[in-house]
Amino acid sequence: MEATSMNIGPANILFEVVHAMRLELTFLVFFGCLYLMNKYFFSKAKPSPPKSSKARMAAMPSGEGPKVSGKAADSTASRRRTAPGPSTSIPTSDSAEARIFTEPAHEFRHPRPEQLRDEEWFARAALTLKSVQVQRAVEVYKAALRVGLDLSKLPPSKGEEVFVALVTAAIRANQPLEALDILKNCRSCGFKIGLGLAASATKLCTSKQYYKECLLIYDFIRQDESLVLDERSIWSCLLFCAVEARAYTRCPGFWKQMQACGTPYNKDYGNMIRYASNQREWQLTLTLIAEMRERGVEVDNVVYNMALATCVTCGKTDEARLLLKEMEASEGVVDVITYNTLAKGYAKGGKMAECFQLYEHMRERGMAPSQVTYGILLDCCINENHMDRAVEVFNHMTEEGCVMNTVLYTTLIKGFARAGQVDQAMSVYEKMLEDRTQGVTPDLITFSILIKANCDAGGLKEALKLLDTMLDLNLHPDEVVFNNLLSGCVQKNDEKLGKQLFKNMIEAGLKPSNATFSIMLRLLASCKLLEEALELLRSEPQKFSVAPEARLFVQLAQACLRERQGRTAVEVYSLMLERSNPTASMTGGLLSMCSKLNMLGSGVEILDIAVKAPAKLDTRDVQELRQAAVRKKKTEFVDQIDQCLRVLSHGRQAA
Repeated sequence: MEATSMNIGPANILFEVVHAMRLELTFLVFFGCLYLMNKYFFSKAKPSPPKSSKARMAAMPSGEGPKVSGKAADSTASRRRTAPGPSTSIPTSDSAEARIFTEPAHEFRHPRPEQLRDEEWFARAALTLKSVQVQRAVEVYKAALRVGLDLSKLPPSKGEEVFVALVTAAIRANQPLEALDILKNCRSCGFKIGLGLAASATKLCTSKQYYKECLLIYDFIRQDESLVLDERSIWSCLLFCAVEARAYTRCPGFWKQMQACGTPYNKDYGNMIRYASNQREWQLTLTLIAEMRERGVEVDNVVYNMALATCVTCGKTDEARLLLKEMEASEGVVDVITYNTLAKGYAKGGKMAECFQLYEHMRERGMAPSQVTYGILLDCCINENHMDRAVEVFNHMTEEGCVMNTVLYTTLIKGFARAGQVDQAMSVYEKMLEDRTQGVTPDLITFSILIKANCDAGGLKEALKLLDTMLDLNLHPDEVVFNNLLSGCVQKNDEKLGKQLFKNMIEAGLKPSNATFSIMLRLLASCKLLEEALELLRSEPQKFSVAPEARLFVQLAQACLRERQGRTAVEVYSLMLERSNPTASMTGGLLSMCSKLNMLGSGVEILDIAVKAPAKLDTRDVQELRQAAVRKKKTEFVDQIDQCLRVLSHGRQAA
């Protein structure tokens, strides 16, 4: 032990450290040498900075200055004697321009007013700046106009060249409307807007996605009837812009002009089919495809599918099936989207047999169904109330290993809920929860369907459990969910729970709607809390800036009459006249109800309020109330009704 400890000294330790880090030290020395060599050679090669003009002048021998003669000398002397004028207000950024402005554009950085008024100087500036800095070109143009630039003095060829440069610069600078103003100035200066300028402006606007502005520029250019636009690319751009800007009425005209210039391209036919699809002109889509085939233009998958979708949207499934047959004859244009599109058409038209036939045909051709395909089949079965067939489709999906998703589960749940099979819907929901490990979770729509189904079936407790699960999944219930739960409370006459849910809804930041207030009125009326219902209708809608619909007042007034609470019904009607404008049928319905329930006093009060308001009334409803009073020999009511009829008659004569 002693001998070993004696051999371990500082030198040995240093040696061990160097040995262990030998690779790192080697790289460090290598890159250090490279750095030093690089620095040495670059310092040798770096050129000396050029001397300034003053330094060069100072270095010249006496009497050896740069010789300037003639006009140049006079101009130089003049500039030395004249103080520089105020620079025109053009936004500049020294740091940016130091990077952007190089020779020869630097001379246009701070132009003087006399330079801006010089059309030759400006022409040179515009033609230079259009390729250096487009924004500066536009700014210099605006500044020149402010100080009185007149470009009409330029020769025609030069002027047209300058305006082409300005228009293209403005569009590239994202100022298409400024480009339109430049075109107007071009025409006012007497210069011709030629085909080249029209093509440049149209193509640039299209590439920059200024579709509406492109059409405005075209309209202005087209004012010159002598200009012949015989370039196909112009009409191609205009057609595309018209489709994108939804200016569909212009498409046929652009299409006609394009065809006059030659055979349109595939993309042009595609844009025209987009137009036909939007206008639901299914015949036109088929005509265009036939024309493409005749002219040898490639009909790709996108164009075919658009045409097929148009036929399906217009309910022409037979024509769509014929088109599918044509597509299947061409290689590589049919995909699962094609079959799904036609299947949707069959499902929408209630053609369940054709839908399943297409599904089998699709499989025979070796096309694997997608999740969307199975969703369409499920929807078709549910819409036709064939839940047994829907279950078969669902089981077949799982057997084939189709990856389930939330939409497929929710679709099946919706079917069972619609059929009133709540237990089956809950079973699918339970299976859906088991698949959560596969990333499948119920969403807001799933819970909304299940909560409504359980509430409609009287399963309020199950609905509340679903609400708890929903909150556990960090899903926020919306107004529809709360309205369904409140409807469940109406069935159970659970006024306490209903009030709590309404409170929870407000605390969740949700704004109650007229539907919500209608359910709350039903709940309070079913619990015979009519005065409380009246107070709710009087105060709650105003708190949330909701304009209560007249039907809410009618609903509560009818509930009061059924409970023979005539005084409250009259108050509700008075409030209705203050807050809304009831129709004649609404007031007439209340009068008729008073007649049938033998509540003539309440009916007469409502009539009197309506006449004084005045509210809309049908004299036939008033006559019905009078006849009831005559049968009951209520002469005082008859007299009051007759007086109201006279007021109504007098009012109509005055009108």
